[in-house]
Amino acid sequence: MDALSGAQNSCSWVIAAWSGSRRSKINRQPMLLISLATIFGILLDTCYPLDQQASFRTTSWLRLTLGYVWWVSVALCLLLLIRARPSVRRIVAVLIFVPLGGWLHHHQTDLHQHCPLGKYLRLTEQPTVIRGIVDRPPSLCNRKSQHVISGHHRSPWQTQIEVRVTELRVGQFFRPSDGRVLIMIEGKCTDLLPGDTIEAYGDLCRFDTPGNPGQRDLRPLYRYRNLQARFRVTDPRQIIRTPGTLSWRKAIHRWIASFAARGRDELLQHTSNDSGPLAVAMVLGQRDYIDHATSDLLLVTGTAHLLSVSGMHLAILVVLANFLATLARLPIRLRIICILLFCLFYTSLTGGRPPVIRAAVLVGIFLLSVWLRRMNQPINTLSVAALVLIFLNPGNALNVGVHLSFLAVLTLIVCARRVASEPVSHEGDAKQKRLDDLIDTGRNRLRVSAEKLMGKIYRVFWLSGCVTTVCMPLVWYHFHVVSPISVVVNLLLAPCLLVALVSGLLVIASGLIHDSLAIIPGWICSRTLEWMQGVMSVAADIPLGHVWLPAPPGYWVTTFYVLLVATFFIPWNDNWHRHGRHIWIAIWIPVAYLLAIHGRPVPEGTLEATFLDVGHGTCVVLRMPSNEVWMYDCGRLGNESYSSAGIDRALWSMGITRLEGIILSHADADHFNALPGILKRFQVRCVITPPGMLSEPESALLPIQKSIRHYGIDVREVHHDHDRHGIASLESLGVTFPASVEVLHPLLNRVPGSDNANSLVLHLRWGGRSMILPGDLEPPGTAMVVNLPRPKAGGILMAPHHGSLRMDAASVLEWARPQETIVSGGARASKPEVQEMLSVHGSEVHVTANAGAIRVQIGKQGKVRVQEWNCAGW
Repeated sequence: MDALSGAQNSCSWVIAAWSGSRRSKINRQPMLLISLATIFGILLDTCYPLDQQASFRTTSWLRLTLGYVWWVSVALCLLLLIRARPSVRRIVAVLIFVPLGGWLHHHQTDLHQHCPLGKYLRLTEQPTVIRGIVDRPPSLCNRKSQHVISGHHRSPWQTQIEVRVTELRVGQFFRPSDGRVLIMIEGKCTDLLPGDTIEAYGDLCRFDTPGNPGQRDLRPLYRYRNLQARFRVTDPRQIIRTPGTLSWRKAIHRWIASFAARGRDELLQHTSNDSGPLAVAMVLGQRDYIDHATSDLLLVTGTAHLLSVSGMHLAILVVLANFLATLARLPIRLRIICILLFCLFYTSLTGGRPPVIRAAVLVGIFLLSVWLRRMNQPINTLSVAALVLIFLNPGNALNVGVHLSFLAVLTLIVCARRVASEPVSHEGDAKQKRLDDLIDTGRNRLRVSAEKLMGKIYRVFWLSGCVTTVCMPLVWYHFHVVSPISVVVNLLLAPCLLVALVSGLLVIASGLIHDSLAIIPGWICSRTLEWMQGVMSVAADIPLGHVWLPAPPGYWVTTFYVLLVATFFIPWNDNWHRHGRHIWIAIWIPVAYLLAIHGRPVPEGTLEATFLDVGHGTCVVLRMPSNEVWMYDCGRLGNESYSSAGIDRALWSMGITRLEGIILSHADADHFNALPGILKRFQVRCVITPPGMLSEPESALLPIQKSIRHYGIDVREVHHDHDRHGIASLESLGVTFPASVEVLHPLLNRVPGSDNANSLVLHLRWGGRSMILPGDLEPPGTAMVVNLPRPKAGGILMAPHHGSLRMDAASVLEWARPQETIVSGGARASKPEVQEMLSVHGSEVHVTANAGAIRVQIGKQGKVRVQEWNCAGW
């Protein structure tokens, strides 16, 4: 996926070589070819890396040899560049920078893989103690829920700190080590700063592999951040600050981090609870305080770039700084120096995010061209920014955020000519324009001004539409959302961004002097952000304003950008170029939709159940022989935000956009708390529950009830019917299954005990095989089920209550006599004792915590096939 994204980004950068003489245009953009060659080298090393199994000594020798050969080649090629023809120069540039890009990426990957800390890492968590130095300021993960839910004792905050390890306890002794770990602390711990020496007590392990189909693999992201492992700490008190020396570089980082922390506190103090997190994200780039619901709102309205620090923010601030310097009547060169220092400070203050670095490079080169009185080529400048990001971190070439940032700027550059003014290509057009200007002098000035204003608004609207359209395939592919409403929302909110950003900076500046001075700018910033959030909320509720969809195939996304670039080089006139692009986009979108929803069909006559890896929780996707899709439970422990993260991507990977129904087994949050997120993203016909489940006085059910009402979902209650010999009355409710389905439990009247004892137990029969889904069944409900007629032996059983050793699972196993037992659970379910208990009767045991998602297929003739995801796919 990363290589594909890099290819898409490489294609987008070529858009610059367009109008006039293409060949001469390319000759005037030498940095474009150099940046593309470097990126291509990175992609080659990503797709076809050198032998990773070679010893460290061998790879080190190979790396040194390749580096020596490369520098010798550079020296020879530079001699050729002095008097060579343009075509030869291009070939030489490719020969130099393709190997350079590959070498940079391989060097980064090699250092990460052979880090000394790696030999102590395991896939499972190992308790240990580490000593190290804090590298970056702490970042927070906001896990607060919009709903007040009782019984949740987990901290609403998680703190993440990047630490360079100097010592690691192995056995009873500390041993020197080297590497970087991500410390994840359960709770709020923001008093640590870069340069602090700490001792931490917790559990160390490698980063998790993807557990479900469609799930994003985060390991490359951590690799490019040079992080080797995660270190989980359950209490902030397990982090102890120890004495240590502070280098001058860390001292500078520490001062900047302290300034950012103080600015954050000023913004949170002088803005409202709703607008404060957005203000911190917009001014300082710290998205830590934004909750999951607000992040979703920014995504579906296409406004994430407005309310988090990006190049646009730096551009606004540079214009403001230039205005202030002009008022102060500073000399031009002193003004340039002040603006460059401001860019450097603000880039450091916001954490050196790639979009801000890109904007800072653009501003710096532009100001340098003003200083030297030289022409500035936008594409050359943008290419230099790309090279700077690549040299800082080769992984930036594979970062989707970087791709979108550069793609948006490229689109603005390409479209800038039309936005500035319509081209005048003939003398007759020039005469007509002068005649129109003359006529305007005799018309009403107010009307003429209004028409010119509308013309400018139309041009900005058109520009916003171009950026949205060009970025749409990449956003669709990575984030599964298409948001046409973003064209209008961005146009409405752009002026508000200027007000909110300037007032937010005034809050920090005035608050450092005295708190009372920050009250007025804080009020302005707060009201502006609240209005912006209100506009986004209205836009998010507009029908078809955004659509959640499975991603189109990668090859089709790449084809979009390749052919889009090709339209700039075909020898047609400008009108044909424009019409050709419009036709291509009109063809690409419906084909992409059809390819996205096609998915993987279920083999004919097969019942398929996919047990997703959701940690401690349950989610089973049932695909019937008729291709209808149902879901049994949808929740996981610790999902206070009621999101469907993980489940939605798994469904999209199968091409699923519609569910016939969702069956909830009982009123435990780890079996239903993903329902609001699923209802937001998928079409759901009905929700099936045990009798009275949604009427229970349980605060965790309030978001479920609210979502069901909001989306108008039909709720149906089912129970076991003695009079019909155990067959549930689903048909009478309008619910039909192509397979034989029975509800074995609960009865219409609840049995004494907890919700677990009244779990909805589902029995599916297909091809002579049985599949039993018992929820969290426990006594006395267990006795009710095992007294029913026994199913045919050799079927599939989902272990009750996530394979808990405390439940009466033995009686269920003896009654069901399964051939395969599936355990949907977290770390506790992966214990050897669980597998030993469940395999007593000869059943094969599969645990999602160990194998990832588990897919069970029952053929028409009763053949059972079990597949484990286990990161490598089916």
